[in-house]
Amino acid sequence: MNAWKIWCDGACAPTNPGPCAWGSVIQSPDGTRTEHFGFIQAMGTNNIAELTAAIESLRKTPECAVVALCSDSQYTLKGLGEWMPGWIKKGWRTASGSPVLNKELWQALYKEYQARQVTLEWVRGHNGHPENELADRLANRGLSQT
Repeated sequence: MNAWKIWCDGACAPTNPGPCAWGSVIQSPDGTRTEHFGFIQAMGTNNIAELTAAIESLRKTPECAVVALCSDSQYTLKGLGEWMPGWIKKGWRTASGSPVLNKELWQALYKEYQARQVTLEWVRGHNGHPENELADRLANRGLSQT
């Protein structure tokens, strides 16, 4: 294996918006796995948590690395894979002309994304996928750091 693999997830509980955190499982090309998590803020959204999970996870891989980014967040994956070029072209506005929400996080994520060769993979959340379930548990552990 010559690629990094990331499974990341965000959590916002007990309400959305509310306290939010992130978690990830990262597998290096040699197969070594590490677990990461962190508290983000006392009042955030699930989308903030999901974007932060992707940002922080990518930052833990070397620039120029080949990375498979796995997430259960359609928001994160569609944003990177489909919506981002249009937002940039329109000056960070959506198709309807509204400002892109969480712009600063999207910009930070795009910077990390561009610094690596990233493929995007969607996994169904809470469906028994071992690494995704672990990333979810880690994100929830991050919530306990408040």
